[in-house]
Amino acid sequence: MTATDPGRTRLHQAARITISVFSSVMTMLWLTTILGISFTPAILAGVVSLLSLLLVNDDTDKKKKITALLLVISSIIWLTLRTLLSSIPFVTDGLFLLVIFFAYYLQHYGFRYFGLFMIAFLSIYFSTLLKLQPSDLLGFILGIVVGGAYSYLYHFILFRNRPKRQLSRSMKSFHIQTNLTLDLVLDAIADPTPNRYRALLLKRDVRTLNEYAQVISSQLTTTDPGEVWSGIDAEQLRMYVFDAEMLIETLYPAVKRMKELHALEHNEVRKLLYKVVESIRDAEVLRSHDIVGNLKQTQTVIEELKNQLIQLRISNHQNKDWLWLIRRIESIANHLIESSNELGARRMANIEEKVRLDDPEEVKKENIQENEKSNQPRAATRKALQAIVAGAVAIFLGYFLSPTHQYWVLLSAFVVLLGTDTVGMTLQKAFQRSLGTIFGAVAGFGLAHLLEGRLVLELIALFCCIFMAFYLLSISYAMMMFWMTMLIAIMYDFILGGITEQILIARVFDTLAGAFIGFLAAAVIYPKTTREKVADTAEDFLNKLTEYVSDYLESFSHTEKNFNFTNQAFGIDEQMRKIVEDARPLRNRPAILARSGIERWLTVLTAINYFAKHLLASTNRNNRSTIIVGSEKTLFEVNEVIKHNVHTLLKLLKGESGLTMYSLNKEREHIEGLTENVEYEDVNLKKFVNDLYYIWRINQSLLILGKELGSIKNKEASEHFNTNRNLEQ
Repeated sequence: MTATDPGRTRLHQAARITISVFSSVMTMLWLTTILGISFTPAILAGVVSLLSLLLVNDDTDKKKKITALLLVISSIIWLTLRTLLSSIPFVTDGLFLLVIFFAYYLQHYGFRYFGLFMIAFLSIYFSTLLKLQPSDLLGFILGIVVGGAYSYLYHFILFRNRPKRQLSRSMKSFHIQTNLTLDLVLDAIADPTPNRYRALLLKRDVRTLNEYAQVISSQLTTTDPGEVWSGIDAEQLRMYVFDAEMLIETLYPAVKRMKELHALEHNEVRKLLYKVVESIRDAEVLRSHDIVGNLKQTQTVIEELKNQLIQLRISNHQNKDWLWLIRRIESIANHLIESSNELGARRMANIEEKVRLDDPEEVKKENIQENEKSNQPRAATRKALQAIVAGAVAIFLGYFLSPTHQYWVLLSAFVVLLGTDTVGMTLQKAFQRSLGTIFGAVAGFGLAHLLEGRLVLELIALFCCIFMAFYLLSISYAMMMFWMTMLIAIMYDFILGGITEQILIARVFDTLAGAFIGFLAAAVIYPKTTREKVADTAEDFLNKLTEYVSDYLESFSHTEKNFNFTNQAFGIDEQMRKIVEDARPLRNRPAILARSGIERWLTVLTAINYFAKHLLASTNRNNRSTIIVGSEKTLFEVNEVIKHNVHTLLKLLKGESGLTMYSLNKEREHIEGLTENVEYEDVNLKKFVNDLYYIWRINQSLLILGKELGSIKNKEASEHFNTNRNLEQ
């Protein structure tokens, strides 16, 4: 449970929502009994309490409190407005279309405005469903106030967010997941036979660990780790997490490759490698004050492994194919020990440092990334137009499909368009919503019949559905819809006095119709394809990559400057995760339809991301390489070529073709050839050559991606600079 929910954020959110809804409903049931009115305001109290917790998403507590208050006011206003005007023909239809349009149009100015109109939509829907009259308003307004009050109580007083505790729990989850993965690596080292199932588990665990590292990195932008572990600053903790992640990413493919090369048949190598991994697993970084003492065994074993490498290199030249794999493990393990020792030293010294949370220039650069095409409407306007057209069609169709519940189709269309930027994402969400609704309706219908007349059991089932829906929300939208549909079935049993097969079938068909209408609106009205969305995200990825690689190359000649490589590496990695998420609709197509080439894109971009992270992991951060005399011009040209190639890729992503990109073959030959004329082993020269290894791999990957996107035959970089010199002359 701890490893699968880093920081226990899902558990915290689901528990807070469930308890708040429970408190609101129970309080209103008590009040309605005293006042002698219908119990239905209790349901609205629960809905308002749920939405008030779900839709408050501002960046400060003060803004969150204002939004929570505005949500209550919005619900009261729109519920009252619809109830008072319900006798006017088609006024309800007009109110629905009005709030739908403004919900999507105003979200450009902040999520708060979307929340205000979303709760307005559901308030109008609730008033319509129950056919409220002006005489009913007092009880329902009381329910809204009670729901909002409990939301405030649990959000800001009893269950308020505790960033320091979440960071501590996230690190605990990270360590547990690290150890689970290392256990599998130990099994792989000890077992000489390949195991496909274990390999699949390792891939999954490495991917999960990467997600946890991203969670911690994002938490460090707002939380001071020095308040959790005295003396530790955000930069150092981020470095430690990065090193731990890189070690795991390196161990998995290295051990696999070493098995293929029969390296683990050397008993001494296998035993030492096993000891290294075991000692890292057993080191209690951040869980014990004696970090330095706990890592002494790891340092000793790594030193033994290094000596063994020297002997093997001298005794058998054939081992060179796999010796570098062990050297790679040894190098990154040393990085982890260094960053862990640094954490221990800072804790013991209790250094008080002010944490630089975010570089204002970086934030500024992030904000500038919103580049929208001038020949298309803004994203919010496009979504608002899609929503209002889908809403109008859904209302019209609803009168024919379900005259008694004509707005079920509208509700489904409204929700399907929520949070989807592309046609593919809308189709995917429509499918998941339909799937979850069908199975949830069947299960909810059966459960409602089974528990009919047993009020206590029905309430327990209702709150269990709420908890499961929001606990699983971030994992699977289909699973969330399954539990939400069960919840709705039980709630309709309350509100409508029983649920029949006709209501169940109508609910399913209306959901399917609404989902289809939402998808159709996204596909017809200013559609944005998944490929376009992936291209936009890839553009941000490549811009971050250019800055990162450029800074890295400049660090050789500007040793006095401090470069924030770890933050940049995490930023590139996060952008890669966004690309994968945006591409999901295309990747989920049947093989016969999957002709977008997106898998090839993702393969190359994943390789670039891998090389970029290992570029940092391959260096000795405490003893930065300096540029070798005579290679200054070459390094400058390398930097310029990579900038040019990335700039060309950005043009190709926007539809241009026939552009030229440049390879770095001669530059690589020049750099790596520096060691050939040196008779003795020059450590600095060797390190300089090694630290540039992944630069060549990155550029090779850029050329492959350029070929996929339509660049012409690649040329040598020297041709690029000769052309520029001729133009200047």
